[in-house]
Amino acid sequence: MDDRELNHCIKSYKKNGDNAYYEKIYRYFFQKIYRFVLLNISDIQAAEEIAVDVFFKVYRYMAKANLSSASFKPWMYKIARNLIIDYYRKEAKNNKSQSLEQYLEDRQSDDIEDVKKIDRSFIESNSAENFPDGTVESEFTNEKLLKGLQSLPDIQKQVIILRFIEGLDYKSIGLIINKNEISVRAIKFRAILRLKELLVK
Repeated sequence: MDDRELNHCIKSYKKNGDNAYYEKIYRYFFQKIYRFVLLNISDIQAAEEIAVDVFFKVYRYMAKANLSSASFKPWMYKIARNLIIDYYRKEAKNNKSQSLEQYLEDRQSDDIEDVKKIDRSFIESNSAENFPDGTVESEFTNEKLLKGLQSLPDIQKQVIILRFIEGLDYKSIGLIINKNEISVRAIKFRAILRLKELLVK
């Protein structure tokens, strides 16, 4: 589904409430959302339940939200991310361990400080020249790389999944994880360095 068709489905659904347009969106995006959730929580049953819940919320709020093809994807992935955080919060209550939400809050200040220490041009040039997106994306079928992904801090893992597996741009990812584009690039840069270290080992 390209942006033009997505826009048509969103506008048509909002205009006349025809569920056929919602179903097109559901069929196209469900596996993508399920994959994103599963890679974050590694629990098949819980991932299925969360993915279904995402689309229940999409169905419930799509007619009310001011959406276009550009804003729809970040909005949908943000719903998924919030439900993942809720999942970890519930797990933390049961297991008396730190929730993903608290972890992300703790990491956020560290990420901001790290970004301040890294020059913008350094991030841009090194990301483009040494770690082209296509190279990393083509290696995501590698089992070792997928295992390495699970060892990353959650915020880095989410950026890698959203960028290379889901194919979202930096602006969209920033909207999903509440960070600016430079922060997203810095997180991606550190994540790729870590993944390359793990692959060498």
